[in-house]
Amino acid sequence: MMRSVIRSSSGFTLVETMAAMVMLMIVIGAIYGTYRAATASASMAEERADLNQTARILLSQINKDLSSAYQQPGEQASSLEGQSTEGSRMALQHDGLSFLTTAQSTMPVKGPAGDQRKVTYTLETTPDGDPDGFFVSVDPRPGLSVTDEKLEPIELSMLVVGFNCKYLDGDTDEWMDDWTERQTLPKAVRVELLLKAERKDAKPIMVASTVNLNPSEAQGEQGAQ
Repeated sequence: MMRSVIRSSSGFTLVETMAAMVMLMIVIGAIYGTYRAATASASMAEERADLNQTARILLSQINKDLSSAYQQPGEQASSLEGQSTEGSRMALQHDGLSFLTTAQSTMPVKGPAGDQRKVTYTLETTPDGDPDGFFVSVDPRPGLSVTDEKLEPIELSMLVVGFNCKYLDGDTDEWMDDWTERQTLPKAVRVELLLKAERKDAKPIMVASTVNLNPSEAQGEQGAQ
């Protein structure tokens, strides 16, 4: 009489092995997705912190210059000129701001310099109208510079994609888009900067500050006569 022998198998079947591999892939995918999301979040937070830091530095420099804006007595024109690009075909504002200031310059200057300097802040654009960097030009000897002396603009940041200024009229207490053909300084200047990281899908941030000025009352009275 033959006896049937049943042999026990301690291994996994092909179906069990494939199921285990699928479950392992799901777990690994979940871990990788969490890691990738955490890395992207940390990168975006660092990116935003860099933008805010850059914005603070730029606004601090502009505010320092504006807070010492100077109007020469007896002048029939304002020493501050603000040109607006609102209403142009450009998608973003790229205003121009130029004024005299008595604030000490941190920029390197060739040759002697007086107690006044003229600074001009501009947002340069490409021929296609795209932002091409935020610059400042410094004239250490306004009105005394040699005619062939070229003032090279200094690049402040490539992250600025919008530059908008508003001017508070001391007579009407209304905010103006530009400040041209005026006889005095505005009562205050509001500066808005739009910054965007180099990443294509990065979201821009807007920072702003308002600086109160000291318009010359004597000059205003002279202009009204």
